[in-house]
Formats: sequence, C-alpha cells, structure tokens
Amino acid sequence: MPDPYEEFTVPDPERARLFGSVFRPSRLEEVAEAISVATEKFHDFYIERRGDEWRWSFLTKGGPYPLLRISARFLQMDPYSLSGIGTRVVGDEFCVQIVDDYGVEPDSWVVVTFDKYHSPEEVVTRIVGLDE
Repeated sequence: MPDPYEEFTVPDPERARLFGSVFRPSRLEEVAEAISVATEKFHDFYIERRGDEWRWSFLTKGGPYPLLRISARFLQMDPYSLSGIGTRVVGDEFCVQIVDDYGVEPDSWVVVTFDKYHSPEEVVTRIVGLDE
C-alpha cells in the first residue's frame, strides 16, 4: 500500500501548529487540542508538566525511526522530508520527542493510551486525573 503522503514535503500547516506543543511548553488546552486530533489515528502518548506548562509526544519502544514515521504521518507528510526531531528515553524505555532541558526533570509525567478519539475536554480530564 503506497504512503498517501509520499509527495508531501512540508507539513500540513494546522498539524504543524498543533505539533509545536511537543517542543514548546504550552497551556494544557493547547496540548489537549493536539492530542485530541492525534487520537483520531494514534493511541500512545507521553505527557509532561513543568509548573503550569505542558508538553506531549508520541511514544514508542521502537526507537527514533518509528517515532519519526509516526510524527510524519501526524503531520501528513513524507517521512523522508522530516528531519531534526530529537528523541530521548523515558520511563520503561519509551522513546519520546521531548528533548531533555539540560537534565531538568519535569514536575510530573505520564504515559497515556487512548483507545479511540477523545475530545480536547476529555483529554484534559484524563490528563489532570493522572497528574494528581
């Protein structure tokens, strides 16, 4: 089966905006919106909190290359056109895209699996419930 995004060398602009909260500390509502869109096709996420700011990432135990492919699919672009996504290992050998801030640990983090699409409000409820 051919990759439907094989010819797309730049990310979908809206998906790129949502993906920004992987790399930049964001409000919980922004992270929940991004994860909500991602739950349409993806299930496993890493979420961290530092003070009142949040970040998220897809995660895999398969290492950086599968994570790159997952990210490209979310961004609706050819994975060969995507580069520069750093990774690190957290918890039980999960590979995530949030690159460590010089050894500073987050206040809290959690791995969450969503079995189906969830609205942003449902994502917030689930995240806040796990963060306590």
